[in-house]
Amino acid sequence: MQSFYLGADVSKGYADFVILDEQKQTVVENFQLDDTSNGHGRLFNVLGQLIDRHPQSTVFAAVESTGGYENNWVHSLQRFQLTLNVSVARLNPLGVMHNSKAGLKRNTTDKISARSIAEYLIAHREKVTYRNNDQWAGLRKQWGFIKMLTKQCTQMLNQLESLLYTANPDLLKYCKDGVPNWVLKLLAKYGTAAHLGRARVPAVAKIPYISKKRASELVRTAKNSVASATDPVTRQLV
Repeated sequence: MQSFYLGADVSKGYADFVILDEQKQTVVENFQLDDTSNGHGRLFNVLGQLIDRHPQSTVFAAVESTGGYENNWVHSLQRFQLTLNVSVARLNPLGVMHNSKAGLKRNTTDKISARSIAEYLIAHREKVTYRNNDQWAGLRKQWGFIKMLTKQCTQMLNQLESLLYTANPDLLKYCKDGVPNWVLKLLAKYGTAAHLGRARVPAVAKIPYISKKRASELVRTAKNSVASATDPVTRQLV
């Protein structure tokens, strides 16, 4: 059974393709398709014509993981499996890059990248995992989103701590093991020490987990704070 290798270099809105045989000889020259219904249909036709000429062949196709730009092409290639003998894989870009460097390829274009992907499939067949259907794709996307939110939350809290040094440094003693929710709610209403110092104690005590005693202490301390940032912009940032 003959094998062909499709390399796809995916960019935003389009992709470059090339098909090689087992000897790394070009079977279908580089071609570029838009990430549209028409472009995906043309890819199906190219693969269909190749398999019609070689009925016993299998096309091994691969794209690099590019943060989601490749998803539409992978989805279409997986749908092609209903009628075409096609196997689909996602590749780690790092492996393809090192394989290209080992081949002393210094220049990089979309066409060269597509060929490098196809050549990687040929050179490292044992390392490539082909999946007919990625049932965990949605969960991985969700996990990536959660990690992004966690990173952003950490960045925002670090920025908040930096702002508090000048806006209300007396609150930092409550944030040694993270920022308590009551501090966040307090800052949402009173962004700077100057603002908190003008607050009424009963109003501050209405914030969950702030007792009247603590509210009185917070207001009194804020009135005597050494905070240097009292402007409305800093208050808004906090």
